[in-house]
Amino acid sequence: MTLNSKNKTFIIAEIGVNHNGSLAIAKKLILAGKKAGADAVKFQNFTAEKLVTINAKKAPYQIKNTKNDNSQFKMLKKLELKKSNYFDLIRFCKSNNIEFLSSVFDSESVDFLQKNLKIKKIKIPSGEITNSILLDKIKLKNYNVILSTGMSNMKEIVNAINIISKKQIYKVIGDKIVIVNNKYLNYIRKKLIVMHCVTDYPVIDQYANLQCINTLQNKLKLNIGYSDHTKGIIAPIIAVSKGAKVIEKHFTLNKKMSGPDHAASLDPKEFEEMVKNIRKFEMMNGDGKKTLFKCEKINKKIARKSLVANKYIKKGDKFTKENLTTKRPGSGICSSHYFNYLNKKSKRNYKPDDLI
Repeated sequence: MTLNSKNKTFIIAEIGVNHNGSLAIAKKLILAGKKAGADAVKFQNFTAEKLVTINAKKAPYQIKNTKNDNSQFKMLKKLELKKSNYFDLIRFCKSNNIEFLSSVFDSESVDFLQKNLKIKKIKIPSGEITNSILLDKIKLKNYNVILSTGMSNMKEIVNAINIISKKQIYKVIGDKIVIVNNKYLNYIRKKLIVMHCVTDYPVIDQYANLQCINTLQNKLKLNIGYSDHTKGIIAPIIAVSKGAKVIEKHFTLNKKMSGPDHAASLDPKEFEEMVKNIRKFEMMNGDGKKTLFKCEKINKKIARKSLVANKYIKKGDKFTKENLTTKRPGSGICSSHYFNYLNKKSKRNYKPDDLI
């Protein structure tokens, strides 16, 4: 999937439902995300009627953060955006040079994003990874897909990718994931990002399981990202150091706002600090090539050693271990030539500490 550049992490500010159903708040979040350095902002396209049953209970964290135990339906109904709002938000994102993304939860939302909003990149949230109806609706020829994997095991992840791909890319044999279609794997590598994720709000440190990023890379041979629900900014930076190509983090104007996800989100200052640290890591990580940098050249002459006369050497004398040594500075013949000079005749006179 083409994101930013080859070595630049794609950073998503997950607005989700932190707009609280308000278009004005959503626009403020877009501006704040852009200012904080996000590459994209992500919303959630759903209607409560299609997402949950009338009496579906809230998760414990939702009860805690909303301070009531009303049904999920009542909570989500208040957090919906109107369909017309999405057209406004896309225009607003374009005018502020930040990418608009959205999660999908059902076939209708897929159609709306593709046919009405003309979106080419969509997010499948963790809760939908076993939703075969939704997965079958996705066509990689039409989209780039970001697949989140919270609450899932490897078998479920592989099954989801196979359904999205409309081909069997992987086969599960015991504890092993076997790639059975390498040719098509190369195609979906350009179209699909798999996100390591742990679904809790917030995730305590012992469950972050960042080593799973490497597990997914090794088993799936795909680009891997990280959707983070831990507190703070350390986990995303570690994830990037492990090769995560995409970072997604919940984003709010104020963590004390009413709603299920604000408390587990970053505020604008925290998000900006996360972005700065990720970009700093990318810069410090470099390209991996071992070479002489410009900043080292002046120090090379000072810190390295040259061949130096250890005592008086007359013209015609042979260089020996007794009369030849190495000392700073490194502006003469490099000390690496020491053995090449042994037993060669000197072409001039040298006194102690003369550079050869």
